[in-house]
Amino acid sequence: MDALIQRRRRMSHVMVPRQVRQRQAATAMSCFRSKADTRQIDRLSNLPDELLVTILSFLPTPTAACTSVLCRRFRHLWEASPSVQVIYRNPDHLDKFVALADRTILHRNPSFSLLSLHLELYYFDLSLHNSYMPSLLAKAASLGLCHLTIVGYVHLQPILPIIFSIKTLKSLALPNVAEDHHHVFPSKFAFTSLTSLSLGFSSIDLDPPNFNQLLSELRSLEELQLDICSISSLIISSQTIRKLKLEISGSELHTLSLFLPSLESLNLRSRELFPSLHIHGEVPSLKSAVIGLDELHAQDVTAVTKLLNFISHLEELRLLLRESTDEKDPIHILLEPGKDVPNFPNLKHLYVRLCFHNHNFEDIIMMLHNCPVLESLKLVHKKPKITHQARGRKREDWCSKLPRRRNVNFRNLHLGTNKRKFKKLLGRN
Repeated sequence: MDALIQRRRRMSHVMVPRQVRQRQAATAMSCFRSKADTRQIDRLSNLPDELLVTILSFLPTPTAACTSVLCRRFRHLWEASPSVQVIYRNPDHLDKFVALADRTILHRNPSFSLLSLHLELYYFDLSLHNSYMPSLLAKAASLGLCHLTIVGYVHLQPILPIIFSIKTLKSLALPNVAEDHHHVFPSKFAFTSLTSLSLGFSSIDLDPPNFNQLLSELRSLEELQLDICSISSLIISSQTIRKLKLEISGSELHTLSLFLPSLESLNLRSRELFPSLHIHGEVPSLKSAVIGLDELHAQDVTAVTKLLNFISHLEELRLLLRESTDEKDPIHILLEPGKDVPNFPNLKHLYVRLCFHNHNFEDIIMMLHNCPVLESLKLVHKKPKITHQARGRKREDWCSKLPRRRNVNFRNLHLGTNKRKFKKLLGRN
């Protein structure tokens, strides 16, 4: 009897875990089936067409066209996207370019508005530019085009009158203006509501009177971007521009005049500076600036100091300076020796990236003494590049003089944070 009872007890201990495992397996199987049923639900098809078109508008047009194979509903849905991007990179794919442009623009349903058009043409085809492109842009204009970008090798003469006649245009980007267009801007144009303009000129003498006449007529223009090469004088005058970006190549610029009373942000990039550069104008509302200057020589420090004096009333400044790779010995590129140091009475945030050898370190310390309301400071040491023309450099002369040769980053100086370390840095001069 006792043996039977003990056997039943052993069997109960064995059976209970087995039953538990069976229950767990049944529960897991039911959860898997419920998840599988959830995966089979096509939530994308439950979205309305308007929302699907909006999603497709964030994709490049060739990628959005691939969705036409998903189902019958998506076959023509991508064609209604308000944003179209057509690229012509391979000369053997001209037929594909024309077919895509026909389907998305020329044969577009008039009920589908076209808000943004991005064209990239990297191969010049005379028939394409003289006949096809004008008809393409004319159709885009009739669809309420607001944003237009044309990149690459473009013959502007046949299409420029059409572009300047689009009344609904709000932003225009022409990064590559051909060299033979000395009179790019017509006397009359229709896009008076333009808010953003981006132009790129290569080896062309920009006509300031004609250009400023264009700016004076654009009474809603807020953003202007210019990429200019080999220009001797640049005069920009506007009452409405708030954001300006200038990229200047070449050392032929003698005069830079900015008469922009509403300018708040300035981004100036230049590979070379003319030593006797004359800078003047009025930018009383300027709050932030990014100054990037490369290939600086010893004689360029005068132009750098003039530029700092011109923008000394701002609140935020980023300086990205680099000496020429031909310089063998360290030089001053921030402040002109023996001259008055610019005052920055409103400067709150300062970021400087350059080679902090002994000369530049002394200059930045002198500059910091004239920043009474500084709240944040970041100094980044950028090692110079060594070329065959600068052989013989002494590495110790170009080493960083920052504390422990590390980058300096101070925040909340106005609250007393890192105040002691900051004063110690100022006392290193």
